[in-house]
Amino acid sequence: MKQKLTSSVQTILLLALTAVSLMGQSYPGKPKIIRCHSLEKETFSCWWKPGSDGGLPTNYTMFYSKDSEEKIYECPDYQTSGPNSCYFDKNHTNPWTTYNITVIATNEIGSNISDPQYVDVTSIVQPDAPVNLTVETKTSASITNLWAKWSPPPTADVRANSHVYHYELRLKTEGMEEWETIPVGVQTQYNVIKVQPGAKYVVQVRCMLDLGKWSEWSSERHIQIPKRQSPPEKPTIIKCRSPEKETFTCWWKPASNGGYPINHTLLYSKEGEEQVYECPDYKTAGTNSCYFDKKHTSFWTIYNITVKATNEMGSNVSDPHYVDVTYIVQPDPPVNITLELKKSVNRKPYLILTWSPPPLADVRSGWLTLEYELRLKPQEGEEWEVRMLQVFTRWCFLVDKILSARPFLHADYAYSRCASLNNSVCFLEYRVKDMVVWIVVGVLSSLICLIMSWIMILKGYR
Repeated sequence: MKQKLTSSVQTILLLALTAVSLMGQSYPGKPKIIRCHSLEKETFSCWWKPGSDGGLPTNYTMFYSKDSEEKIYECPDYQTSGPNSCYFDKNHTNPWTTYNITVIATNEIGSNISDPQYVDVTSIVQPDAPVNLTVETKTSASITNLWAKWSPPPTADVRANSHVYHYELRLKTEGMEEWETIPVGVQTQYNVIKVQPGAKYVVQVRCMLDLGKWSEWSSERHIQIPKRQSPPEKPTIIKCRSPEKETFTCWWKPASNGGYPINHTLLYSKEGEEQVYECPDYKTAGTNSCYFDKKHTSFWTIYNITVKATNEMGSNVSDPHYVDVTYIVQPDPPVNITLELKKSVNRKPYLILTWSPPPLADVRSGWLTLEYELRLKPQEGEEWEVRMLQVFTRWCFLVDKILSARPFLHADYAYSRCASLNNSVCFLEYRVKDMVVWIVVGVLSSLICLIMSWIMILKGYR
C-alpha cells in the first residue's frame, strides 16, 4: 500500500514539474558575486550578478559569517550601494577579519546559492582618486620647475590619522604616449625639477592606503612650460620705406622674448649730430614699426637707426640700419585704373587705358615726378613686353590680341607694381591720331602761306 502511495506522489510531483516546465518556469539560476570594495578600510560593499529568474519573481538575500564565529548574518543594507549590492557600515566592518559571503536567489519553485566569496577588508581597499589637482610653474635662479598640489579623496578621514595615503604623480609631454611616474610619498604636493622649457605637459595623481590597491588616476591637468628665461635675442630691422620723400616708416622683426614680457624701443641719430632720439610714432604704421612724419623727416640726411629689446633679464640691440630717405622712396601703386573700349569708322576697335597717380604723390608741386611703365603679354603667353610711358597717365592700343596688362610706375630710384588688369583687352595705336593732327596743321600752314604770298603779290602790283 505504501509503495503504491509513494509511487502516486512521485507521479503527481513529476506531472507538476512537467507542467511547470512546459509553462517556462523553473527555480532561479545561480547568482555570482562579482566584487567587493572598500574605500577606506572602515566600510565596504559587495555586488552580485543575478542569474536567470526562472520566469518568476525572484528575491536575493546575502548571508555572511566571520572566520571566528559560527553565527550567520544577513546583509545590513541593500540600498546604499545601489541595486544587487550590500553595504557594510562601520558597525558591521571588522578589519583583519575574513568574511564568508554567499547570495541566495529564491522564487516560488526553489532557490539557488552562489559560490562563496572570502573577503579580507584590508585586501579590497581601493580609495577614490585625489581631487583638486592644480599645476603651476615657478622660477628660481633662471630655472623653471613644475609645482603640483592636490587634496586627499573626499572620503578620507585624514584628521583622525586613521587614513594615511601614499601618492604617485605621473606626467608626459602632450602628444606623447609614454608617462613618467614619480613616487611622491604621503605629501600632497610635489616639485618636478626636470621639465623641458617650451613644452606642454599633462599631469595626473593617484593614491592608495597602506594596503590594498591604487586608486584610479585623477583628472588630467595641462600646463605650458615657458621657454628658458633669459635676456631677449637680437631684433632685426626688416626695411624702411618712403612713399613720397616727405615721410617714411621702418619695420622690425621682434626678438625672442626669453620667457618674459618684452618691450621694443626704436632709437635713432642723424648724421652730424650726437643726440639720440626715440621713435616719434609707434602706432600709425602698425605693430613693430616706427612712423616718421614730416616734422621728423629730413631729406638728404642719413639716419642711424637701432631697435632695443628689453625684458626683466636684460636687453639686446639690433644691428644699426643706415637710412637716406632719397634711396628708400617707393611710391604706392597708381589708382583709378580704367579701360574703355572705342570704335572708329573704318578702323579697328581699340581700348583706352587711364589711371591716376598714387594719392600721396605730390605731382602738382613738382616735388615728386612720377614715370610709368606698362607691361603686357598675350593672355596665355609667358614673356612680358615692357613699355616706358614717361609721365603720361593715358595710353591706348589696337585690339589685335587678347592681352594682360600690369602697369608699373617709378619715382626717382624706386619702382612699385600697380593694380593688375588681367584678362583685359588692349589697346589703341596712338600714332594714327597724331599723324592726322600733323596733316591738318600742315595743310592749314600751307594755306596761310599761300594767302600771305598772294597778298604780297597783289600789294607789289599796286
